[in-house]
Amino acid sequence: MTRERRDFLRLMLAGSAALLPGGARAAPASSSPESGAPGPARESTVGVVRTAAYRTHREAVREAVRLAGGLAFVKPGQRVLLKPALNSERRYPSTTDPETVLILAELVREAGGVPFVADRTMFARSTEAAMRRTGLLDAAAQARMECLALDDSPAVTLAHPGAEHWGSGQVRVYRPVAEAHHLISLCTPRTHKLGGFTMSLKNLVGVVHGPSRIAMHFPAGFHERLAEIALVVPVALAVMDGREGFGDGGPDSGSLVRPGFAAASRDPVALDALGLAFLRIAGANHEISRGPVWRLPQLARAVELGLGAASAGQIRLPGLAAADEAAVRAQLA
Repeated sequence: MTRERRDFLRLMLAGSAALLPGGARAAPASSSPESGAPGPARESTVGVVRTAAYRTHREAVREAVRLAGGLAFVKPGQRVLLKPALNSERRYPSTTDPETVLILAELVREAGGVPFVADRTMFARSTEAAMRRTGLLDAAAQARMECLALDDSPAVTLAHPGAEHWGSGQVRVYRPVAEAHHLISLCTPRTHKLGGFTMSLKNLVGVVHGPSRIAMHFPAGFHERLAEIALVVPVALAVMDGREGFGDGGPDSGSLVRPGFAAASRDPVALDALGLAFLRIAGANHEISRGPVWRLPQLARAVELGLGAASAGQIRLPGLAAADEAAVRAQLA
């Protein structure tokens, strides 16, 4: 049985336990070599292209996904959650471009899956209003797929022993998220005033039950909690629309930069490291530009948990010209 399949079954079992009569909470998963310790070093592929080299955004994103290995993990009939970045009502790059959602919906359907969109915007804001004003509702209607504002959706408790910065290793997430077969994180490269940066890993905050999102910001351990969400809600594929982003400020407004790339990977850690490298090249703030990207708390915790690549040497970058790859690797050293 593959590690991906074990993680998926663990997630489903924890979610099922949370739905028992009487509202029983899921017990932490038992310790095992698969769940209790990082796996061996592995090579991660990040498909990355310069968007200026393609006639359309659609062509660039599809090529990045192809280079990353495509969507072969999707089986016929499986429900695939397209998780946008939707922290506000502002349009791209503050939030995911609806065109990117349409492109991934198309790819999921080509693989035989059933795509749907779901998210919970910043706490105390209306997700439906954000979806409408950013164009996500229109995109979902165009693609004839479900678009869920999770504000009032029921939640379940998922558990993992590595989520030690959450209470008892338990994370409350919305039920439609737990019931999806796969999650695809659709992010943009942005700095974040509290989290340092927000890319594929931090994008998972939107699946966490609203009340838990208040508590997750304090006390110490906020950055670590961001990484630990991926233990209970694994990212099957992460896609980064890096045509534009924020080099300072964020998440919903900041200093606009234009890195000019599209990238995809089954490894969210490698993808976030790449996004940080591109932000540095484009001009980012001191917080994420000094020292190795691997020392940033969110990324460091993800590496410690074995969620992805731990160094530049474990990352393949098909699609980049030699000069671009050299510049990126200089930032990942």
